[in-house]
Amino acid sequence: MLEQPKKCHYVTIFMRAMVDVDVVKEQVPQNLEPTKCDGWDWYEWDHLSHPLFGPLEKMVKGAFDPFPI
Repeated sequence: MLEQPKKCHYVTIFMRAMVDVDVVKEQVPQNLEPTKCDGWDWYEWDHLSHPLFGPLEKMVKGAFDPFPI
């Protein structure tokens, strides 16, 4: 996301899934497009890696709760 807006349209989709934490810790994400993506990793919501993807940063700063009761 650029500081200077350009004429364009972005669509960002976030998905939430309930998973077994013990199973996730054993899985290693695979980067199947290394020329397009630096990599994948698992993060806890309260300990996200920085810098954040622009739309995700706005969600975090806006107090978005991905785990509503």
